[in-house]
Amino acid sequence: MGNMEINKRKIEFYSNNKKNTGDEYIGKAKVLLESLPYIKEYFNKIVVVKIGGTMMENDSVLKSVLDDVILMKYVGIKVVLIHGGGKQITDLMKEKGLDVKFIDGMRVTTKESMDIVKMVLIGKISTKVVSFLNEHGKEAIGISSNDASFIKCRKKIYKKNGKDIDLGYVGEIIDIDSNFIVNILDNGYIPVITSLGTDVNGNIYNINADSCAYKIAVSLKAKKMILLTDVDGIIYFSVGRKKLVSRLTSEKCLDMIKSGGIRSGMIPKVMSCIDALHSGVSRTHILNGTKAHSVLVEIFTDKGIGTMITT
Repeated sequence: MGNMEINKRKIEFYSNNKKNTGDEYIGKAKVLLESLPYIKEYFNKIVVVKIGGTMMENDSVLKSVLDDVILMKYVGIKVVLIHGGGKQITDLMKEKGLDVKFIDGMRVTTKESMDIVKMVLIGKISTKVVSFLNEHGKEAIGISSNDASFIKCRKKIYKKNGKDIDLGYVGEIIDIDSNFIVNILDNGYIPVITSLGTDVNGNIYNINADSCAYKIAVSLKAKKMILLTDVDGIIYFSVGRKKLVSRLTSEKCLDMIKSGGIRSGMIPKVMSCIDALHSGVSRTHILNGTKAHSVLVEIFTDKGIGTMITT
C-alpha cells in the first residue's frame, strides 16, 4: 500500500471519528451558553405551566413536556403545574351517556357529570402526571381542592346578552392559599394542581383550567404563565390563508374576540392571559405542547414560539 493510500485512509479515519476531537460538542456548549442569561433571569422564580389538550392522551408527548419541566426545576426554576382534562372528560361522559354541552368554551357541569370530572382529573390525569414526574425521583406531589381546601370558590354565574347563564357545578375562584403551594415548592417538589375548587359548604366545583392557572399565577406573583395546548397559538385567518400571530396586545385580543377572530375554547385561554397580565404576571404565552421542547425554546432562547400576549 502506497503512502498516498495510507494518508487517504488516515483522513477518512479522522473524518469519521470527529467525536475524538470534541468538535461535535461545541455546538451544544454554545446552546448552553446562549441560555445562560435566561437561566439567570428565571433562577428561583415561579413559572406556572398549564397542560392540556390532546397531549394528555399521548404518553410520549406528555413525558417530553414533563422532562422539560424537570430540567427547568434543576436549573433553579420553581415550576407549578396545573392540568385540565377536557377531552378525557368529554369522552367518558359520552361513554356514560351523559349530554356534553359548552357555552362560549365553558363546560356546563351537572351534578351527574361532576363525578366524571373528579374521576378523570384526580383519579386518572393527576396520578399519571405525578407518576411520570416521579420517574426522575421524588419530584412531584398531586394536590386538589380536597387538600386543605386551598382553592376557595363560589358557583359561577355567566352573563351573556344581559342574561345569567347557569353553568351548573362550575366554580369561580375567590381565594387561593398561596402559602400552601409555596411550602410545597420550598420543600423541593413540583405541585401538580387539579383544577377543582371548594365552596364554604364543602361542595366541589369544576374550574376552567386556564382560569385556574391565571389565578394561581397571580397569587404566587409568577414571573411567567404558559398555557400549553394542542394548537400553535392564536391563528389569524385572512383571504383563505391562516397565519400564526406571534405577539398580540390585550387590546387587540379583545377586538379579535368581539369580531370572532378568537372564538370557542381559545377565549378562556386568551382572557386568562389578559387577566394575569393586568394582575401583575410579567409574561403570558399560549404554546403548542405537542411540539417537542416548546417550553424550553420559549424560556431559554430568544426565538419565541407560539403566541405571546402583552399588556
